[in-house]
Amino acid sequence: MAHELFRTALMPHIYDHIFEQFRIVDPDDNDRSIVEDFASRTQWLETPGCLFQRNNMVLGTRIRTEGVIKAGLFVSVILKGAGSGRARKGTTWISYSDASLVVMALKEPTLWDGDAPRGAHMQAAGVAFPVASLERLGLMDEFIGLFDTRDQNVFVASLKASPRIKAIAMEMISPVADGRTAELLLSAHATEMLARAMLALRGNEGVSLVSDHKRLRLQAVRELIESDLRHPWTIAELARHAGVSRRSFTAQFHRVYGVSATEYLRTSRLKSAREALLHQGLSVTEAAYAVGYANPANFSTAFRRHFGYVPSSCHRDGLS
Repeated sequence: MAHELFRTALMPHIYDHIFEQFRIVDPDDNDRSIVEDFASRTQWLETPGCLFQRNNMVLGTRIRTEGVIKAGLFVSVILKGAGSGRARKGTTWISYSDASLVVMALKEPTLWDGDAPRGAHMQAAGVAFPVASLERLGLMDEFIGLFDTRDQNVFVASLKASPRIKAIAMEMISPVADGRTAELLLSAHATEMLARAMLALRGNEGVSLVSDHKRLRLQAVRELIESDLRHPWTIAELARHAGVSRRSFTAQFHRVYGVSATEYLRTSRLKSAREALLHQGLSVTEAAYAVGYANPANFSTAFRRHFGYVPSSCHRDGLS
């Protein structure tokens, strides 16, 4: 039908993996449906559990996308092309252009609008991971960590694509093999695209999306830890001081400092204890208590695992 209503789940469709309702139309031709034009370039990858969209064409029409997108993580690498999109409720438009990496995370089904102009050369590779796939991959903490607060349900970012992620997208768009080999490569590329997008969001590829105010809060929490290593800090308590959920705190701390808060606390305690043993003349038991260890034996075990020698060696050998 020319005036197509939102598609429902009356008949299974490949886009049902990521949409609750959807339509892709040409608004300059009475909203003529062009869903199948795009669906023909789409496939579901059982491993790692994502929908893959391949586009390499000059758009003969203007394109408008409307729908309710399911919760999940969506990564697109636009080698060539331009367009924009937004969650319909309270979100500014996000624009993309050549050599863009666009990441969108949704915690719940969300109304979405998208638009691309006629005549654009659209060369892009996209992967869409439903929440169930993220859970199987063990990425839920990283996923939840993208959101500033519990009430935030939409995260979007448009970044400059790195050379490696552009190379991955190019090979996904123009496969170098066929048959089963091509399927295996495509699955591997989809997994790597997801991993590299997450690295980019953490700042490991020159991009950091942790805002200044969040960095200040995390810095304050880190200083709080250092100020009282004897206190039995818990992640829940530290998250409260940071003003975020436990999951968000865990993800944000790791993104900024490269280690978990638990590992940072343990390392800080052991380094402080080592300094006390070397320069303050404390006994092993005294050093253990000074940094929050109730059991000196547990302290000795943790110390040996971290430094490679027992704490009493600091007295015997004067290690530095």
